[in-house]
Amino acid sequence: MNSSKNTILYNKTIRYAFEKINSFKSNTALILFVIDNDAKVIGSVTDGDIRRALLSGYSLDDAISTAMKKNFKYVNSLKDYKLINEYKLNDIKIVPLVDNEFHLIEFIDLTKLKAVLPVDAVIMAGGKGVRLKPYTNDTPKPMLELAGKPIIAHNIDRLLAYGIKNIYISVNHLKEQIINYVQEEYKGKNIRFIEEKAPLGTIGSVKLADSYENDDLLVMNADILTNIDFYDFYQNYKNFKDNMSIATFNIRINIPYGILDTTDKRINSLIEKPSFTYYSNAGIYLINKEMIKYIPDSKFDSTDLMENLIEKGKKVSHFPIRGYWLDIGNAQNYAKAQDDIRYIKF
Repeated sequence: MNSSKNTILYNKTIRYAFEKINSFKSNTALILFVIDNDAKVIGSVTDGDIRRALLSGYSLDDAISTAMKKNFKYVNSLKDYKLINEYKLNDIKIVPLVDNEFHLIEFIDLTKLKAVLPVDAVIMAGGKGVRLKPYTNDTPKPMLELAGKPIIAHNIDRLLAYGIKNIYISVNHLKEQIINYVQEEYKGKNIRFIEEKAPLGTIGSVKLADSYENDDLLVMNADILTNIDFYDFYQNYKNFKDNMSIATFNIRINIPYGILDTTDKRINSLIEKPSFTYYSNAGIYLINKEMIKYIPDSKFDSTDLMENLIEKGKKVSHFPIRGYWLDIGNAQNYAKAQDDIRYIKF
């Protein structure tokens, strides 16, 4: 967001502020943040504040500082994700991010974001997509299109919608297609690439990044179509103080026969055509970055890391996805995704 659009110097007139707000588009938050000569935010003003000031006797030629509110909403850190979410729930549209001295850093536009999560994301996009041949003979699986754009773009867009600023993409097979597309379509976004020289499994390449800014990583496979609520996932992870959390989906198994519960040869009971529900790995993880040290410099899968952490007594939990999820790993699921995407609410 252009900060100059939503800021006004304290000594500008009420008339100037009113004209500036009046120039905003109808879908724009009608608010200005008042700054001093040192670019410190000292107040906020809306069209309602201006009307109240005029009714109180101020003129259009008085300084806007006479009409501003000093108790405006703000955040000092993007790690204040709960406070930001509270603002969004209260229909606050724009929030300034300021330092401890109230210097303006940027604006958070809550009309365009579902949340702001203090995580770095890693998209695993290095697989060969063998089960999707011949589609993947000349096209990497993450670049197969759904509703006019590549699968990986749907996932990047969802991460950006949750205010995730740092995204890494791990690439290997036909990597140039992915790199060229992302660099062209997401100019200005902080998206970097982790290039595997050899296949490192479903999580091994996470260790190759130079550094991560945040304490937690959101790692996901590139070939997933989902509308998972990343905010709920992250909040669950933090509430349980996990070292690793795995997003899961339900698998229901129906037994078409009566099942006997027995002890030795004695029948205790009969269960007629029972149904069992199991949780299965959805290929989306939240990991404390300190856990990276348990990933070796060799091929390593996410399931290996889970087992490793559990053996070491670390906290590992799961989060059931309540929305849509599909692994686009074979031709049948790819066809299903092409149909389903028309009805998914993202």
